Amino acid sequence: MKTRIGLIAASLATGVLMAGNGALAAGYALREQSAVGQGAAFAGSAARGDDPSMIFFNPAAMAWLPGMQAATVASAIWPEAAAQSGSASRNALLGGSAITGSLGGDAALDAVIPALYGTAAVGERWRLGLGVTMPWGLVTKYPADFIGRYHALTSSLRTINIAPAVSWRPQPNLAFGAALQIQYADARLSNAVDFGAVGAVSGLGRFGLLPGTRDGRATTSGDDTALGWQIGAQWEPLAGTRLGLAFRSAIFHELRGEASFQGVPAPLNASAQFANTGGRAKLTTPEVLSLGVTQRLNERWTLLAEADWTNWSRFRELVVHFDSGRPPSVTEERWRDSWFLSLGTEYRATEGLTLRAGFAYDRTPVPTETRTPRIPDSDRYWLSIGASYQVTNNATLSAAYTHVFADDAGVALRDRGPGTSDFLRGDLNMAYQASVDILAVQARFAF
Repeated sequence: MKTRIGLIAASLATGVLMAGNGALAAGYALREQSAVGQGAAFAGSAARGDDPSMIFFNPAAMAWLPGMQAATVASAIWPEAAAQSGSASRNALLGGSAITGSLGGDAALDAVIPALYGTAAVGERWRLGLGVTMPWGLVTKYPADFIGRYHALTSSLRTINIAPAVSWRPQPNLAFGAALQIQYADARLSNAVDFGAVGAVSGLGRFGLLPGTRDGRATTSGDDTALGWQIGAQWEPLAGTRLGLAFRSAIFHELRGEASFQGVPAPLNASAQFANTGGRAKLTTPEVLSLGVTQRLNERWTLLAEADWTNWSRFRELVVHFDSGRPPSVTEERWRDSWFLSLGTEYRATEGLTLRAGFAYDRTPVPTETRTPRIPDSDRYWLSIGASYQVTNNATLSAAYTHVFADDAGVALRDRGPGTSDFLRGDLNMAYQASVDILAVQARFAF
Protein backbone atom coordinates (compact mmCIF):
# COMPACT_ATOMS: atom_id res chain seq x y z
CA MET A 1 0.00 0.00 0.00
CA LYS A 2 2.83 2.43 0.77
CA THR A 3 4.28 1.99 -2.71
CA ARG A 4 0.87 2.57 -4.23
CA ILE A 5 0.36 5.78 -2.25
CA GLY A 6 3.88 6.91 -3.17
CA LEU A 7 3.14 6.56 -6.88
CA ILE A 8 -0.06 8.55 -6.42
CA ALA A 9 1.85 11.25 -4.55
CA ALA A 10 4.36 11.50 -7.38
CA SER A 11 1.62 11.94 -9.96
CA LEU A 12 -0.12 14.60 -7.87
CA ALA A 13 3.09 16.62 -7.57
CA THR A 14 3.65 16.65 -11.34
CA GLY A 15 4.29 20.06 -12.79
CA VAL A 16 4.88 22.02 -9.62
CA LEU A 17 8.46 23.18 -10.22
CA MET A 18 7.89 24.91 -13.53
CA ALA A 19 5.08 26.41 -15.54
CA GLY A 20 4.56 27.43 -19.13
CA ASN A 21 1.71 29.90 -19.35
CA GLY A 22 2.59 32.82 -21.57
CA ALA A 23 0.96 35.84 -19.99
CA LEU A 24 2.59 38.25 -22.44
CA ALA A 25 4.27 36.41 -25.29
CA ALA A 26 4.20 32.84 -26.56
CA GLY A 27 5.23 30.23 -24.01
CA TYR A 28 6.54 32.01 -20.91
CA ALA A 29 8.67 34.59 -22.76
CA LEU A 30 8.58 38.27 -21.78
CA ARG A 31 9.31 40.33 -24.88
CA GLU A 32 8.42 43.63 -23.22
CA GLN A 33 11.91 45.07 -22.63
CA SER A 34 11.79 48.34 -24.62
CA ALA A 35 9.17 51.04 -25.20
CA VAL A 36 11.02 52.06 -28.38
CA GLY A 37 10.81 48.51 -29.74
CA GLN A 38 7.25 47.92 -28.56
CA GLY A 39 5.92 50.94 -30.44
CA ALA A 40 6.62 49.10 -33.72
CA ALA A 41 5.57 45.66 -32.34
CA PHE A 42 9.31 44.89 -32.00
CA ALA A 43 9.75 44.89 -35.77
CA GLY A 44 13.41 45.36 -36.72
CA SER A 45 14.63 45.02 -33.12
CA ALA A 46 17.57 42.80 -34.08
CA ALA A 47 18.72 45.41 -36.62
CA ARG A 48 18.19 48.65 -34.70
CA GLY A 49 21.08 50.58 -33.20
CA ASP A 50 19.42 53.81 -32.10
CA ASP A 51 18.65 53.06 -28.44
CA PRO A 52 20.41 51.33 -25.50
CA SER A 53 17.41 49.01 -24.96
CA MET A 54 18.13 47.33 -28.30
CA ILE A 55 21.04 45.43 -26.73
CA PHE A 56 18.46 43.06 -25.24
CA PHE A 57 17.67 41.86 -28.76
CA ASN A 58 21.17 42.12 -30.25
CA PRO A 59 24.38 43.05 -28.36
CA ALA A 60 25.83 44.44 -31.61
CA ALA A 61 23.24 47.25 -31.47
CA MET A 62 25.29 49.43 -29.13
CA ALA A 63 28.13 49.68 -31.67
CA TRP A 64 26.35 52.65 -33.29
CA LEU A 65 25.73 54.60 -30.05
CA PRO A 66 28.10 57.48 -29.23
CA GLY A 67 29.45 58.38 -25.81
CA MET A 68 27.73 57.06 -22.70
CA GLN A 69 24.01 56.30 -22.70
CA ALA A 70 21.45 54.85 -20.29
CA ALA A 71 17.83 53.83 -20.50
CA THR A 72 15.23 52.76 -17.97
CA VAL A 73 12.01 51.01 -18.99
CA ALA A 74 8.79 50.09 -17.20
CA SER A 75 6.11 48.00 -18.92
CA ALA A 76 2.70 47.76 -17.23
CA ILE A 77 0.80 44.62 -18.19
CA TRP A 78 -2.96 44.03 -17.94
CA PRO A 79 -3.55 40.45 -19.10
CA GLU A 80 -6.88 38.62 -19.03
CA ALA A 81 -7.34 34.87 -19.36
CA ALA A 82 -10.73 33.54 -18.31
CA ALA A 83 -12.65 30.36 -19.07
CA GLN A 84 -16.02 30.99 -20.68
CA SER A 85 -17.23 27.42 -20.16
CA GLY A 86 -15.97 24.21 -18.64
CA SER A 87 -16.64 20.93 -16.88
CA ALA A 88 -14.67 18.41 -14.85
CA SER A 89 -15.24 14.84 -13.67
CA ARG A 90 -13.40 12.11 -11.83
CA ASN A 91 -12.03 8.93 -13.32
CA ALA A 92 -14.50 6.10 -13.88
CA LEU A 93 -12.60 4.06 -11.27
CA LEU A 94 -13.84 6.62 -8.74
CA GLY A 95 -17.39 6.61 -10.01
CA GLY A 96 -17.03 9.34 -12.66
CA SER A 97 -18.65 11.95 -10.41
CA ALA A 98 -18.60 15.62 -11.39
CA ILE A 99 -15.95 17.88 -9.88
CA THR A 100 -17.94 20.91 -8.80
CA GLY A 101 -16.79 24.49 -8.41
CA SER A 102 -16.22 27.69 -10.35
CA LEU A 103 -14.60 28.39 -13.71
CA GLY A 104 -11.86 30.29 -11.90
CA GLY A 105 -12.48 33.81 -13.23
CA ASP A 106 -9.56 35.79 -14.61
CA ALA A 107 -6.45 33.73 -13.86
CA ALA A 108 -3.91 36.27 -15.12
CA LEU A 109 -2.48 38.87 -12.75
CA ASP A 110 -1.39 42.42 -13.59
CA ALA A 111 2.35 43.11 -13.46
CA VAL A 112 5.04 45.71 -14.08
CA ILE A 113 8.25 44.61 -15.82
CA PRO A 114 11.30 46.85 -15.31
CA ALA A 115 14.49 46.96 -17.39
CA LEU A 116 17.73 48.93 -17.15
CA TYR A 117 20.44 49.47 -19.78
CA GLY A 118 23.75 51.27 -20.07
CA THR A 119 26.35 51.62 -22.84
CA ALA A 120 29.75 53.31 -23.05
CA ALA A 121 32.06 54.00 -25.99
CA VAL A 122 35.65 52.82 -25.59
CA GLY A 123 37.47 54.42 -28.49
CA GLU A 124 36.02 54.44 -31.99
CA ARG A 125 35.39 50.71 -32.45
CA TRP A 126 34.52 49.24 -29.05
CA ARG A 127 31.49 49.56 -26.80
CA LEU A 128 30.74 48.12 -23.36
CA GLY A 129 27.20 47.63 -22.13
CA LEU A 130 25.00 46.18 -19.42
CA GLY A 131 21.37 45.08 -19.42
CA VAL A 132 19.26 44.07 -16.42
CA THR A 133 16.00 42.47 -17.54
CA MET A 134 13.32 39.88 -16.77
CA PRO A 135 13.18 37.80 -20.00
CA TRP A 136 11.03 34.88 -18.80
CA GLY A 137 8.13 34.71 -16.37
CA LEU A 138 4.46 34.28 -15.56
CA VAL A 139 1.95 34.55 -12.73
CA THR A 140 -1.48 32.91 -12.79
CA LYS A 141 -3.80 32.18 -9.89
CA TYR A 142 -7.08 30.30 -9.46
CA PRO A 143 -9.43 30.24 -6.43
CA ALA A 144 -9.64 27.18 -4.19
CA ASP A 145 -13.01 26.14 -5.69
CA PHE A 146 -11.75 26.11 -9.32
CA ILE A 147 -13.01 23.00 -11.12
CA GLY A 148 -9.49 22.43 -12.46
CA ARG A 149 -7.91 22.85 -9.03
CA TYR A 150 -6.32 19.39 -9.13
CA HIS A 151 -4.42 20.50 -12.24
CA ALA A 152 -3.46 24.03 -11.16
CA LEU A 153 -3.97 26.69 -8.49
CA THR A 154 -1.02 29.08 -8.44
CA SER A 155 1.81 29.28 -10.99
CA SER A 156 4.69 31.70 -10.61
CA LEU A 157 7.95 31.86 -12.55
CA ARG A 158 10.27 34.86 -12.25
CA THR A 159 13.69 35.49 -13.73
CA ILE A 160 16.30 38.23 -13.39
CA ASN A 161 18.92 38.45 -16.13
CA ILE A 162 22.15 40.44 -15.82
CA ALA A 163 23.95 40.73 -19.14
CA PRO A 164 27.36 42.43 -19.47
CA ALA A 165 28.00 42.98 -23.18
CA VAL A 166 30.71 44.08 -25.61
CA SER A 167 30.59 45.13 -29.26
CA TRP A 168 33.20 45.68 -31.97
CA ARG A 169 32.81 47.69 -35.14
CA PRO A 170 35.68 46.71 -37.46
CA GLN A 171 34.18 48.54 -40.45
CA PRO A 172 31.91 51.59 -40.66
CA ASN A 173 29.06 49.39 -41.91
CA LEU A 174 29.67 46.22 -39.84
CA ALA A 175 29.36 45.44 -36.11
CA PHE A 176 29.60 42.36 -33.90
CA GLY A 177 28.48 41.87 -30.32
CA ALA A 178 28.41 39.34 -27.50
CA ALA A 179 26.88 39.18 -24.02
CA LEU A 180 27.09 36.93 -21.00
CA GLN A 181 23.71 35.98 -19.52
CA ILE A 182 23.71 35.59 -15.72
CA GLN A 183 20.22 34.40 -14.93
CA TYR A 184 18.40 33.78 -11.66
CA ALA A 185 15.13 31.81 -11.81
CA ASP A 186 12.56 31.29 -9.06
CA ALA A 187 9.41 29.15 -9.36
CA ARG A 188 6.50 28.45 -7.04
CA LEU A 189 3.52 26.36 -8.07
CA SER A 190 0.62 24.66 -6.35
CA ASN A 191 -2.40 22.51 -7.02
CA ALA A 192 -5.15 20.96 -4.94
CA VAL A 193 -4.96 17.30 -3.95
CA ASP A 194 -8.06 15.10 -3.68
CA PHE A 195 -6.90 13.20 -0.60
CA GLY A 196 -10.33 11.60 -0.43
CA ALA A 197 -9.68 9.99 -3.82
CA VAL A 198 -6.15 9.01 -2.75
CA GLY A 199 -7.60 7.29 0.31
CA ALA A 200 -10.35 5.58 -1.69
CA VAL A 201 -7.98 3.96 -4.21
CA SER A 202 -5.65 3.01 -1.33
CA GLY A 203 -8.36 1.08 0.50
CA LEU A 204 -8.92 3.66 3.24
CA GLY A 205 -12.58 4.35 2.54
CA ARG A 206 -13.49 2.95 5.96
CA PHE A 207 -11.87 6.06 7.45
CA GLY A 208 -14.26 8.29 5.50
CA LEU A 209 -11.79 9.02 2.71
CA LEU A 210 -14.03 9.22 -0.34
CA PRO A 211 -13.55 11.20 -3.60
CA GLY A 212 -14.20 14.90 -3.14
CA THR A 213 -14.43 14.83 0.65
CA ARG A 214 -10.91 15.84 1.73
CA ASP A 215 -9.12 18.39 -0.42
CA GLY A 216 -5.58 19.47 0.46
CA ARG A 217 -2.81 21.28 -1.36
CA ALA A 218 0.61 20.45 -2.83
CA THR A 219 3.13 23.29 -3.18
CA THR A 220 6.61 23.19 -4.60
CA SER A 221 9.14 25.99 -4.90
CA GLY A 222 12.69 26.14 -6.18
CA ASP A 223 15.35 28.47 -7.53
CA ASP A 224 18.67 28.44 -9.34
CA THR A 225 21.28 30.66 -10.99
CA ALA A 226 22.80 29.61 -14.31
CA LEU A 227 24.79 31.07 -17.22
CA GLY A 228 24.15 31.52 -20.92
CA TRP A 229 25.34 33.72 -23.77
CA GLN A 230 24.21 35.83 -26.70
CA ILE A 231 25.93 36.87 -29.93
CA GLY A 232 24.90 39.12 -32.77
CA ALA A 233 25.91 41.06 -35.85
CA GLN A 234 24.59 44.03 -37.79
CA TRP A 235 25.50 45.00 -41.37
CA GLU A 236 24.63 47.92 -43.62
CA PRO A 237 25.02 46.65 -47.21
CA LEU A 238 23.55 49.89 -48.59
CA ALA A 239 23.00 53.35 -47.18
CA GLY A 240 19.72 53.28 -45.25
CA THR A 241 19.53 49.46 -45.11
CA ARG A 242 20.57 47.51 -42.01
CA LEU A 243 20.37 43.77 -41.36
CA GLY A 244 20.64 42.27 -37.89
CA LEU A 245 21.16 38.66 -36.81
CA ALA A 246 21.27 37.55 -33.16
CA PHE A 247 21.30 34.26 -31.27
CA ARG A 248 20.45 33.78 -27.59
CA SER A 249 21.59 30.49 -26.08
CA ALA A 250 19.57 28.11 -23.97
CA ILE A 251 20.13 28.36 -20.22
CA PHE A 252 20.03 25.14 -18.22
CA HIS A 253 18.59 25.57 -14.74
CA GLU A 254 18.20 22.89 -12.11
CA LEU A 255 15.67 24.32 -9.71
CA ARG A 256 16.08 23.05 -6.16
CA GLY A 257 13.66 23.66 -3.34
CA GLU A 258 10.92 22.11 -1.24
CA ALA A 259 7.79 20.06 -1.88
CA SER A 260 5.14 20.30 0.82
CA PHE A 261 1.61 19.02 1.42
CA GLN A 262 -1.13 20.66 3.48
CA GLY A 263 -4.35 19.13 4.74
CA VAL A 264 -3.16 15.53 4.70
CA PRO A 265 -5.64 13.26 6.57
CA ALA A 266 -4.24 11.27 9.48
CA PRO A 267 -4.61 7.83 7.80
CA LEU A 268 -2.42 9.03 4.94
CA ASN A 269 0.02 10.83 7.23
CA ALA A 270 0.83 7.50 8.82
CA SER A 271 2.43 6.31 5.60
CA ALA A 272 4.89 9.24 5.53
CA GLN A 273 4.45 9.36 1.76
CA PHE A 274 3.12 12.91 2.01
CA ALA A 275 5.86 14.19 4.30
CA ASN A 276 7.52 17.42 3.23
CA THR A 277 10.68 16.81 1.25
CA GLY A 278 13.22 18.42 -1.02
CA GLY A 279 12.70 18.39 -4.77
CA ARG A 280 14.40 19.35 -7.99
CA ALA A 281 13.47 19.81 -11.63
CA LYS A 282 15.25 20.95 -14.75
CA LEU A 283 14.16 24.15 -16.46
CA THR A 284 15.72 25.05 -19.79
CA THR A 285 14.98 28.46 -21.27
CA PRO A 286 15.03 28.02 -25.06
CA GLU A 287 17.34 29.31 -27.76
CA VAL A 288 16.13 32.33 -29.75
CA LEU A 289 17.31 33.19 -33.27
CA SER A 290 16.38 36.68 -34.49
CA LEU A 291 16.60 38.29 -37.92
CA GLY A 292 15.75 41.97 -38.28
CA VAL A 293 15.70 44.49 -41.11
CA THR A 294 15.40 48.29 -41.12
CA GLN A 295 14.97 50.21 -44.37
CA ARG A 296 15.03 54.00 -44.44
CA LEU A 297 12.84 55.25 -47.30
CA ASN A 298 13.63 58.93 -46.88
CA GLU A 299 14.42 61.41 -44.12
CA ARG A 300 11.02 60.80 -42.49
CA TRP A 301 9.95 57.19 -43.13
CA THR A 302 11.59 53.91 -42.08
CA LEU A 303 10.21 50.39 -42.59
CA LEU A 304 10.95 47.62 -40.05
CA ALA A 305 10.62 43.82 -40.11
CA GLU A 306 11.47 40.98 -37.72
CA ALA A 307 11.42 37.19 -37.66
CA ASP A 308 12.24 35.40 -34.37
CA TRP A 309 12.45 31.61 -33.98
CA THR A 310 12.27 30.08 -30.48
CA ASN A 311 13.33 26.50 -29.81
CA TRP A 312 10.41 25.58 -27.54
CA SER A 313 10.58 21.96 -28.71
CA ARG A 314 13.22 21.47 -25.99
CA PHE A 315 10.27 21.26 -23.59
CA ARG A 316 9.24 17.66 -24.23
CA GLU A 317 8.46 16.65 -20.67
CA LEU A 318 8.76 17.82 -17.09
CA VAL A 319 10.45 15.48 -14.62
CA VAL A 320 10.31 16.21 -10.88
CA HIS A 321 12.66 14.29 -8.59
CA PHE A 322 12.11 13.98 -4.82
CA ASP A 323 14.83 13.73 -2.19
CA SER A 324 12.72 11.30 -0.17
CA GLY A 325 13.23 8.59 -2.78
CA ARG A 326 9.64 8.81 -3.98
CA PRO A 327 9.42 7.84 -7.67
CA PRO A 328 9.97 10.79 -10.03
CA SER A 329 6.97 12.47 -11.60
CA VAL A 330 6.82 12.84 -15.39
CA THR A 331 4.47 15.08 -17.38
CA GLU A 332 4.32 15.05 -21.16
CA GLU A 333 4.41 18.57 -22.65
CA ARG A 334 5.62 18.11 -26.25
CA TRP A 335 5.88 21.80 -27.05
CA ARG A 336 6.80 22.84 -30.59
CA ASP A 337 9.05 25.54 -32.00
CA SER A 338 7.37 28.89 -32.60
CA TRP A 339 7.77 32.04 -34.72
CA PHE A 340 7.24 35.72 -33.97
CA LEU A 341 6.80 37.75 -37.17
CA SER A 342 6.33 41.52 -37.17
CA LEU A 343 6.15 44.51 -39.51
CA GLY A 344 6.37 48.13 -38.44
CA THR A 345 7.13 51.66 -39.47
CA GLU A 346 8.59 54.85 -38.02
CA TYR A 347 7.72 58.39 -39.04
CA ARG A 348 9.89 61.31 -38.01
CA ALA A 349 7.22 63.97 -37.65
CA THR A 350 9.56 66.72 -36.45
CA GLU A 351 13.18 67.07 -35.40
CA GLY A 352 12.30 65.87 -31.90
CA LEU A 353 9.20 63.68 -32.40
CA THR A 354 9.14 60.15 -33.86
CA LEU A 355 5.93 58.12 -34.27
CA ARG A 356 5.72 54.32 -34.58
CA ALA A 357 3.22 51.58 -35.38
CA GLY A 358 3.44 47.83 -35.92
CA PHE A 359 1.67 44.49 -36.24
CA ALA A 360 2.94 41.05 -35.15
CA TYR A 361 1.90 37.41 -35.29
CA ASP A 362 2.99 35.35 -32.28
CA ARG A 363 2.56 31.58 -32.73
CA THR A 364 1.97 29.53 -29.60
CA PRO A 365 4.32 26.61 -28.85
CA VAL A 366 1.62 24.76 -26.90
CA PRO A 367 -0.16 21.94 -28.78
CA THR A 368 -3.88 21.57 -28.17
CA GLU A 369 -3.57 18.06 -26.77
CA THR A 370 -1.28 19.11 -23.90
CA ARG A 371 -2.71 22.55 -23.05
CA THR A 372 -3.46 22.88 -19.32
CA PRO A 373 -4.93 25.55 -17.01
CA ARG A 374 -1.35 26.54 -16.27
CA ILE A 375 -0.86 27.09 -20.00
CA PRO A 376 -4.04 28.50 -21.63
CA ASP A 377 -1.80 29.74 -24.43
CA SER A 378 -2.89 30.35 -28.03
CA ASP A 379 -1.79 32.23 -31.15
CA ARG A 380 -1.59 35.99 -30.58
CA TYR A 381 -1.82 39.10 -32.75
CA TRP A 382 -0.19 42.38 -31.71
CA LEU A 383 -1.28 45.91 -32.63
CA SER A 384 1.14 48.56 -31.37
CA ILE A 385 1.62 52.31 -31.48
CA GLY A 386 4.30 54.45 -29.90
CA ALA A 387 6.27 57.66 -29.91
CA SER A 388 9.56 59.20 -28.79
CA TYR A 389 10.08 62.85 -27.93
CA GLN A 390 13.48 64.45 -27.43
CA VAL A 391 12.96 66.67 -24.41
CA THR A 392 16.51 68.05 -24.36
CA ASN A 393 19.73 67.31 -26.22
CA ASN A 394 20.50 64.66 -23.60
CA ALA A 395 17.07 63.24 -22.70
CA THR A 396 14.41 61.40 -24.72
CA LEU A 397 11.10 60.06 -23.46
CA SER A 398 9.31 57.17 -25.20
CA ALA A 399 5.96 55.45 -24.72
CA ALA A 400 4.12 52.60 -26.41
CA TYR A 401 0.72 50.94 -26.20
CA THR A 402 -0.12 47.43 -27.42
CA HIS A 403 -3.30 45.40 -27.50
CA VAL A 404 -2.78 41.68 -27.98
CA PHE A 405 -5.63 39.64 -29.42
CA ALA A 406 -5.56 35.90 -28.71
CA ASP A 407 -7.33 33.00 -30.38
CA ASP A 408 -9.72 30.99 -28.22
CA ALA A 409 -7.91 28.19 -26.40
CA GLY A 410 -9.43 24.84 -25.46
CA VAL A 411 -8.29 22.55 -22.64
CA ALA A 412 -9.17 18.85 -23.00
CA LEU A 413 -7.30 16.82 -20.38
CA ARG A 414 -8.06 13.18 -19.62
CA ASP A 415 -7.45 11.17 -16.47
CA ARG A 416 -6.36 7.88 -18.03
CA GLY A 417 -6.02 5.98 -14.79
CA PRO A 418 -3.20 4.60 -12.60
CA GLY A 419 0.32 5.21 -13.83
CA THR A 420 -0.54 8.32 -15.85
CA SER A 421 0.43 11.88 -14.92
CA ASP A 422 -3.15 13.12 -14.53
CA PHE A 423 -4.39 10.22 -12.41
CA LEU A 424 -6.76 11.51 -9.69
CA ARG A 425 -6.82 14.98 -11.26
CA GLY A 426 -9.85 14.15 -13.33
CA ASP A 427 -11.03 14.97 -16.83
CA LEU A 428 -11.10 18.68 -17.58
CA ASN A 429 -12.72 20.53 -20.48
CA MET A 430 -12.46 24.33 -20.68
CA ALA A 431 -12.73 27.08 -23.28
CA TYR A 432 -10.57 30.15 -22.63
CA GLN A 433 -10.63 33.67 -24.01
CA ALA A 434 -7.62 35.92 -23.49
CA SER A 435 -6.22 39.33 -24.31
CA VAL A 436 -3.42 41.60 -23.09
CA ASP A 437 -2.98 45.37 -22.83
CA ILE A 438 0.56 46.71 -22.44
CA LEU A 439 1.68 50.25 -21.70
CA ALA A 440 5.44 50.90 -21.70
CA VAL A 441 7.35 54.07 -20.82
CA GLN A 442 11.04 54.70 -21.21
CA ALA A 443 13.58 57.41 -20.46
CA ARG A 444 16.88 57.60 -22.31
CA PHE A 445 19.83 59.75 -21.30
CA ALA A 446 23.03 60.60 -23.14
CA PHE A 447 26.16 61.79 -21.33
